[in-house]
Amino acid sequence: PPRGGYGDRDRDERGGGFGGPRRGYGDHDDRRFGGDSFGGRGERGFGPGPREMDDDRRRVDNVLKPAPRKEEKILPPVDAPLTLPGEDEEAAKARIEKKRREAEEKAAAEKKAAEEAAAKKAAEEKEAAERAAKALQLEGDMLGEFISGNKLGDDLKQWCIDQGELLPSVEKLVYHLLHEKQAKNPDPECLWAESAKYGAALLALVEENLDGQMQILWGIQKYCDSLGFPKLNDEYIVQAMFRNMYKYDLVDDEAFEVWKEDESSEHEKGKMTAIIQTIDWFNWLEEDDEEEEEDYEEEE
Repeated sequence: PPRGGYGDRDRDERGGGFGGPRRGYGDHDDRRFGGDSFGGRGERGFGPGPREMDDDRRRVDNVLKPAPRKEEKILPPVDAPLTLPGEDEEAAKARIEKKRREAEEKAAAEKKAAEEAAAKKAAEEKEAAERAAKALQLEGDMLGEFISGNKLGDDLKQWCIDQGELLPSVEKLVYHLLHEKQAKNPDPECLWAESAKYGAALLALVEENLDGQMQILWGIQKYCDSLGFPKLNDEYIVQAMFRNMYKYDLVDDEAFEVWKEDESSEHEKGKMTAIIQTIDWFNWLEEDDEEEEEDYEEEE
């Protein structure tokens, strides 16, 4: 019987002829590759399984995990040697005891010195406070005696000279006099400055003494400030008093100018008000100086 051609073989037996459909590369029996195709990921495929992945993760963790820190052994304290080279134990104890006593004696001496210094300072401060209190009391007594009226004119002048450096400042004398004698009824004409009253004593203290004359003005400034710089008979009290200090020769032109230019913080209270209220007086002083200069030039 005729033989079939190469491609006529039974397809069921050989899977088709040469030109028949062929199984693809991935169409092989899946059992040969663990039940999946070549690229598949079955239970036994080429990729790592869950167990292998867990093992890898544990190995990485073990590598990154810091090494346990070793506990350091604490050694027992070692006492310094008691003895020095060439020294027995008794001599070492004696040396240490001596050093301890010297340290205690030094501390006791320092404590005693500090206590003595503190006691000395306290005594000095107490003595200074007592002197200040006595000086204040003495000053108060002198101020009271000055304004008492027991001595006036030349008698008061001599009394002031006899007190010497113990006498309070001219500023305090003037302010105390005005504050105690004219607290409610200021006298713009300053009759207290007459020679037979307080003028002779004040003149003896400030004649040819620029600072003393300025102290008279400071005393008046302080007094007027305590009154609120009042005005009486159409003239400010401070200006009327300045004018009469000039009249009784207790303050000259130069002292007025120096007072006006003075900027000391000690006397700044009420200073600006006093300057404003004495503008007319200072204008008159300037005009008077100009007239004197003209008269002098005419005489020449």
